[in-house]
Amino acid sequence: MTTAPAIADTSETVIDSLLSRCRVFEQRKDFAAVRREALHFLAGNRSDVAALALLGRTELRLGRAGRALAPLKRCVKQSGNFIFRLLYAHCLKRLGHADEAAEELASAGRSMPVSGAAFFAAGVTFEGVGEIDLAIRFYRQSLLLAPGVPCVSHRLGRHLLDKGKPEEALELINTAIAGKADEAYYHLDQGVALELTGRLEESLAAVDNAIAVAPDNPEALHNRSHLLLLLNRSGAAITAADRALEVRPDYPATLFTRATALLKVGRWEEGWREYEWRWRSCQTPRTDIRCPPWEGGDLRGRHILLHAEQGLGDSLQFVRFATLVARLGARVSLHVPEPLVRLFRRVQGVSDVFSTLSSDAVFDCHCPLASLPMMFGITPETVPAAPYLSVAPEMAAKQGDPVRRLAENGDGNPRDLIVGLVWSGAPRKNKVRSYALDERRSLKLADLEPLFSVSGIRFVSFQLDEAAQQRVETGFPLTDVTQGITDFADTAARLTGTDLLITVDTSIAHLAAGMGWPVWMLSRFDGCWRWLEGRSDTPWYPTMRIIRQEAPGDWAGAVGAARRMLAGEVQQRQFYREKALSENLT
Repeated sequence: MTTAPAIADTSETVIDSLLSRCRVFEQRKDFAAVRREALHFLAGNRSDVAALALLGRTELRLGRAGRALAPLKRCVKQSGNFIFRLLYAHCLKRLGHADEAAEELASAGRSMPVSGAAFFAAGVTFEGVGEIDLAIRFYRQSLLLAPGVPCVSHRLGRHLLDKGKPEEALELINTAIAGKADEAYYHLDQGVALELTGRLEESLAAVDNAIAVAPDNPEALHNRSHLLLLLNRSGAAITAADRALEVRPDYPATLFTRATALLKVGRWEEGWREYEWRWRSCQTPRTDIRCPPWEGGDLRGRHILLHAEQGLGDSLQFVRFATLVARLGARVSLHVPEPLVRLFRRVQGVSDVFSTLSSDAVFDCHCPLASLPMMFGITPETVPAAPYLSVAPEMAAKQGDPVRRLAENGDGNPRDLIVGLVWSGAPRKNKVRSYALDERRSLKLADLEPLFSVSGIRFVSFQLDEAAQQRVETGFPLTDVTQGITDFADTAARLTGTDLLITVDTSIAHLAAGMGWPVWMLSRFDGCWRWLEGRSDTPWYPTMRIIRQEAPGDWAGAVGAARRMLAGEVQQRQFYREKALSENLT
């Protein structure tokens, strides 16, 4: 008795099933799984063009052009479709075979229809192998040939968002919506574009439109919570996050948004616990520390490593807890970026500070700095108060006194108020969302012009990076005091030569306030969770006053409030001087 020979199943149903499974893996960026699926399928269907193309482009996505060459070449021989020729030519070019690549491109050009649909298909193909710049070129050509096609307009707009061009992206996505208003993802990406341009209320409306089309869309529900948080409606953001979690439970990004909303409304006990979701949302856990995490056990006689994980400002804010850890009987070491090392060596209870972790270093346990508030159960009422950062007296005399003399410039009134200014955070142009936030939190020096009309004040600049050039461009009477600064210890020493710091929400705000120095912080409308909601003070820093935008982008109102406060400060100082003089004369 014999059995019938096995026949390869190449029906459309089987192929579609393969491609459907692989699309899921591609969305997860699990290209190794895509490769496994393609190879398994090809074991029984050696000549299937769709599977060969899938394998070839997956190898390209994995950065292995050499392995992609054979399956793509077979695609070209079996089909000759212009898409396969384009991919094959791209593969040849990646491998340095320029002449062969040019020949294949010419062949592809002869067989490729001059139509919007053909160029769109080519764009999708190159998007699939991670060649986004090429995909954008094909999408642009597609729209030149067939203007206004919704799917092409949206796809190009979405990539321009990722390239940091939200205004152009918004125009394209609006076109897509005009042609197909019942596509939830069009509205969703319209919301992203509006957020990146600072139009938060409109962004929320766009997300609500997406939810109206698809009530259970998990991305839209998450984005709604995120936008409510930015709009200082944190209670509503928590409710929206709970709704999103009903649809997609345990989603790290939503849980992290919920955590920051809890912190922003002052529900810190719950918020700190959920803040640990950052490790699965936006932070990468350390894998180079060979000891267990501290989970609240007895620290007497033990050596603990506390380490930075986020920005410089976060480390400046949370290093205060190192003192509390030391009081539990531990030997405390700090691993932080180099600019913080000298400054943190003066933090009470810290044994040693370094920027490079030695491979043979031995610790009993470790803890990220930003997890310490949870470990100590910190509430707004129990925050360890500043000052906890300090400057050696000799450094203050060496660097702080010259700041005051430089500001006076030989002709100033020694009674003038010396005010430091910082108007911009460090731009992070390589990260689209971070750069958009930097744009919202920063202003131009020209926006601070009203401050310079207050008499009795000498302004000095602590601004670093490219924004410092604005001092020259404006011509304002503003003395630069940053020359020779190498780290935060230098900056701290020079701050002692001022009476007040006016700054946007950036690391120097934490530095000055952590020293107990007077700080007026100009906060964007969508202020950080750490400043709570609607308050002009903060439990983190008793000497800080927060001057908030009353509407997104409204720096004029915030600067106007700062000017009135400055004028009042000068008048108050004058009043007390005159009062003291009167008392001395009598």
